[in-house]
Amino acid sequence: MTASHASAPVDPTSPSADVTAEQVRAALAEVRYPGLPRDIVSLGIVDQVSACGGVVQVRLALRTADASVPEQLQVAVSERVLALGAAEVTVAIGEPRHAPPPRARSTPDPWADQVRLAAVRHVIAVGAGKGGVGKSTVAVGLALALAREGLRVGLLDADIYGPSLPILLGIADGAAQARMSPEKFILPVEAHGLPFVSFGFFLGEGSPAIWRGPMVSKAVKQFARGVAWPTLDVLVVDLPPGTGDIPLSLAQSVQLSGAVVVTQPARVAAAEAEKAVAMFRTLEVPVLGVVENMTGAFGEGAGAAVAASLAVPFLGAIPFDPAIVTEGDAGTPGIVQRPDAPSSRALDAIAAATARSLGYAPATVAAEG
Repeated sequence: MTASHASAPVDPTSPSADVTAEQVRAALAEVRYPGLPRDIVSLGIVDQVSACGGVVQVRLALRTADASVPEQLQVAVSERVLALGAAEVTVAIGEPRHAPPPRARSTPDPWADQVRLAAVRHVIAVGAGKGGVGKSTVAVGLALALAREGLRVGLLDADIYGPSLPILLGIADGAAQARMSPEKFILPVEAHGLPFVSFGFFLGEGSPAIWRGPMVSKAVKQFARGVAWPTLDVLVVDLPPGTGDIPLSLAQSVQLSGAVVVTQPARVAAAEAEKAVAMFRTLEVPVLGVVENMTGAFGEGAGAAVAASLAVPFLGAIPFDPAIVTEGDAGTPGIVQRPDAPSSRALDAIAAATARSLGYAPATVAAEG
């Protein structure tokens, strides 16, 4: 654990303000995580705050491969708390409390080979606590809607157990279209204007349902880092449902800018969404927000309730639309076929909120393109 200590200039004629812990937390909600537009409170990094008699102690729970981040946060937090009128502030940074115990020296660090994809600015994962909530349909719609925002977007189907994106995108012969570069990198195919790669291209007739631990980890790492992506603003990754090996392997393989969690209004789905949010937080992946899918047919409001209870953004609700099922089977996404449908407009709003959370805005998209 590291700690920093800062004191305000002493003025003997003016006693220190009796700053409260609540005031400190509210002030820290204005401190952004370096390189992200999200604040450290909403990201769950502020672990503990105590304040008494003008003396404030803050503990940040943080794990990062960037050695400059802890120092930046210590300075930013100290300055913000001292501005409240505190006399002294101590900022301690340690491992998240849910982190595994320290490894023996001989045990390799599973995060040591994490890389940033050279051609991709942001990688975001789309996950769900359980199957059947329309996660893959949302992932496709989100990618297409982000492209409509003016961003350069790619789509990666990392659902090794049940890759469905080739069907949803109308890629019936992905295995035949897939090619390798001279450097042995996978060349994406194009689907509705998006560069796209799926595990389904390479599984053949064999089922990976019996794959476990090391086999899954190796396959995901090689796959995630073995694609020759063009220059992208955002790569959307569709994960399998649940909280198993694949999200962990992906997070250890490539740097993720954030995750979007999909749920339904049903209580069971919402409960599982909470587990998915907890998983991403355990992996130190910022949760960009929660999406409620199929709103109306199964009730409404659970997605917003989950987001509020876990202090993460609610990105929006997508109304139930029976035509989406038929369009998915035909490989013609609804947002392409019916761009003005309520479900398509909802996806546009979700994409805009997601883009803003990554630091993009309509005016800057055109400038950076």
